[in-house]
Amino acid sequence: MELQRHIDKWLLEWKNNTNHKPALIKGVRQSGKTHSIRKFAENNYQVVIYLSFWDDPALIDVFDGELDVNTIIKELSVKMPLPDLIEGSTVFIYDEIQECPRALLSLKSVMSDKRFDFIASGSYLGVNGYVVSDDTPKPVGCTDEFDMRTLDFEEFLWAKGYKDKELSYIRDAFDKRIPLSQSMHNSFTSLFREYLCLGGFPEAVCNYIETNNLYSALQITRKITKDLQDDFGRRRAKDKKPLFNANEVARIRSAFSLIPSFLGKENKRYVVSKISGKGAKDAGKDALDYLKDTGVVVKVHNLYTPETPLSVNVIQNQYKVFTTDIGMLVGMLEDGTTNAILSGNLGMGKGMLYEALIADALYKRGGRMFYFSKESGLELDFVINYSGSSTILEVKAKDGNTKSAKTVMSHPEHYGKTELIRIKDSNLSAANNILTIPHYMAYLLFEWQAVLPIM
Repeated sequence: MELQRHIDKWLLEWKNNTNHKPALIKGVRQSGKTHSIRKFAENNYQVVIYLSFWDDPALIDVFDGELDVNTIIKELSVKMPLPDLIEGSTVFIYDEIQECPRALLSLKSVMSDKRFDFIASGSYLGVNGYVVSDDTPKPVGCTDEFDMRTLDFEEFLWAKGYKDKELSYIRDAFDKRIPLSQSMHNSFTSLFREYLCLGGFPEAVCNYIETNNLYSALQITRKITKDLQDDFGRRRAKDKKPLFNANEVARIRSAFSLIPSFLGKENKRYVVSKISGKGAKDAGKDALDYLKDTGVVVKVHNLYTPETPLSVNVIQNQYKVFTTDIGMLVGMLEDGTTNAILSGNLGMGKGMLYEALIADALYKRGGRMFYFSKESGLELDFVINYSGSSTILEVKAKDGNTKSAKTVMSHPEHYGKTELIRIKDSNLSAANNILTIPHYMAYLLFEWQAVLPIM
């Protein structure tokens, strides 16, 4: 089945911009980059030249010489028969471009050549020096970039067959601060629980739509998660040999496997020293940073104080760690979790999963998020800049203790001026300057954006 994605609109706008540069699409593996790019290319160009540097590494030496368009085409034509190229209607796709640093560099050379379009994509472009010992400089300012993440809830609803008209009911209720009808609220809550169970990997979503079998779809998410773990340590040296040794790969896997246990604790703070495996003093931190750079996890930092601008108040060595797709986390838990999610009876695990799903929603919309925690026990789930104000997000299953939020809000002299949004399993309401929204509206807290900040 074909999925509607945010990138579809972006690519069309990119192509129609007469001053566009080569496109560079970044994102975690299995997020749907290649499929979306190829579908767009086939629908909008007469000639599509597709190169995968992972599937066909022999293509890499095409870029050993001059990097102008004519030379690249000449060298490429010997590697593979090329069709007649049509100026203005030919696109070159460079897939897994991190495997060929000089192909990435070539985007700077081809930027001024308007005869053909170039779209590059890669899954490890956040890893500094992915090909170690290669001194090829990174091109700067020569691409139009798009950060692709797995399906968010809006894209999931599109996959289920909902149109923008139905999605506008959620947006209008949020903008006007009025509740949906109870029937609509119940329907969107049920849909959101489905999304929570399987996450946003395209293959898993397509399987669920076609089979209506959540367990089957979750197994696909688990397989993708295992494949990602098998890829840990994929970074290589210039001689093509893997860079990481067995101990280093073990640390990366340990860093990933610890995520549910820390999120299950009361303060949810990730403790790097618990990562197992031998290595240098900062080996655990390096393992976690590798996971972040490959787009598998996101760090949410603690703040010295929840006062704007939030970024200047970050405590660098204190953070929670979430998977970048909620399905990865659910797949790491035991069988039966999906039944508890669908029934709304999560028990002790609800705090972990509801925070993780809000992190999922905010991350996929590109929102910068933080939290606030003090040794005294003061704890705010998330803090964001919403409409220019420092805003506390209290995430609950239904109702819960909001003592910490009330304490912070009542003492602006200590914590700055803050607003409060409650996110829980209930319909929208607005009273006493406090907005309460259901979980399925969380994605509306940030306007969707193509180029997303590093978190």
